[in-house]
Amino acid sequence: MQKNKISILIVDDEIDICEMVAEILKEEDYNAIIATSYDIAINILKNENITLLITDIWMNNDTNAGLELLTFSQNYDPLIPVLMMSGHGNIETAMKAAKNGAYDFIEKPFKAERLILLVEKAIQDRKLKQKVLDFETKENKRMELIGKSVIFKNIKQKIDKIALTNSRVLISGPSGSGKELIARWIHKKSNREAFPFIVASCATLSPERVEQVLFGWNETNLDKERNQSNIGLFEQANYGTLFFDEICDLPLQTQGKLVQAIQDQSFYKIGSNKKINVDVRIISASNKNLRQSMKEGVLREDLFYRLSVAPIDVPPLNKRGEDISVLVDHYSNLLAKDLGSNILDFSSDTIVILKNYEWPGNVRQLKNIIEWLIIMYGNQKNILISPSHLPPEILGYNNEKNTNSFSNHLSLPLKDARKNFEENYLKEQLKRFKGNIAKTSTFIGMDRSALHRKLKELEIYINKHD
Repeated sequence: MQKNKISILIVDDEIDICEMVAEILKEEDYNAIIATSYDIAINILKNENITLLITDIWMNNDTNAGLELLTFSQNYDPLIPVLMMSGHGNIETAMKAAKNGAYDFIEKPFKAERLILLVEKAIQDRKLKQKVLDFETKENKRMELIGKSVIFKNIKQKIDKIALTNSRVLISGPSGSGKELIARWIHKKSNREAFPFIVASCATLSPERVEQVLFGWNETNLDKERNQSNIGLFEQANYGTLFFDEICDLPLQTQGKLVQAIQDQSFYKIGSNKKINVDVRIISASNKNLRQSMKEGVLREDLFYRLSVAPIDVPPLNKRGEDISVLVDHYSNLLAKDLGSNILDFSSDTIVILKNYEWPGNVRQLKNIIEWLIIMYGNQKNILISPSHLPPEILGYNNEKNTNSFSNHLSLPLKDARKNFEENYLKEQLKRFKGNIAKTSTFIGMDRSALHRKLKELEIYINKHD
């Protein structure tokens, strides 16, 4: 930010001091604004874009005027750093100002160099806080659970209830369906939010070192020389959450030790006889059929029942088609900001095709496709994404599955193209919902009686065994 765009408010009941401070700041190219009373300062804070506030503590015989202005500023905009000045400075006053949120304290008379140094540090601190706030806002956007379908709403309600407890959670669902996102959401909404969320990626842990990674090891002289940590994931996650991604990939021997650690909330580091006590919430996830995994001996039964206190089943994306449009909007906005591109608009035909795609990669695949579209077309203003813009994996799927695809419709008169599209669209939806009229009508947004009439008109007969 250019200095001349940084507005600094100087508040003191002595106009000479205000003008002196303003002159020092103007020589540094800052935009200095003067106020000689609490009320004037409040009005300026409300109506000007103030970056930094410098205020006297005693004003107009009121020993608390500056502290009251500090409190107002902190409540109005916590990002505004406040420098307190006083000719009656003492340690008690400085401590009181700091306790109330002041950035620093400067005693009159002061040198210009000292003031400039504090101003520069305060502005840098504000920039850092703004970056942290922007990062947190962006991360919160990324962590949002997006959907409007009945299936999604039911899952969301369950998640919100589970988050408030310390129960162990086992999340089941196909790859790319958002299991880790759900785990992070549970952590964020719990009373452990201020503590770590640690991921144990079971599929990538080396069988030879998995127990060292989880539980740590007795420190050696070599560790000390290399300044290498011997703390395992359990200890890193103390008071927070430890997320086991793809729990079935954990070796059976380690699963046995995990059962004990979860039950006792304690463990021994490798090579040590000293017990380590922890307070860790365990959330696990798997894309496998867990009961089948137990039968096959891949997952210990005692571990399953300890992990599955609060089970959550996440359906594949093709089972929650109503969520496609809101997910497309969400990722279009989010990724356009990340990539510095224009936000894409999608035609209704395109959304229909996306809703009918099988999504083998689930939400992760949808996000990747939106990112691809933004990279390809995000530099164009006011572009409407039509079916022809979709990547080959989507178009190829639709052409193979439905010979009367959008591109083939172009060779037909409008009336015939519409009839062909409606016929194929409704057949696919009925097949998806196994002939259930109620579910089909809800998904496509058509009244049941109207749907029955349309099926009769198109001579579509319901086969509930599809």
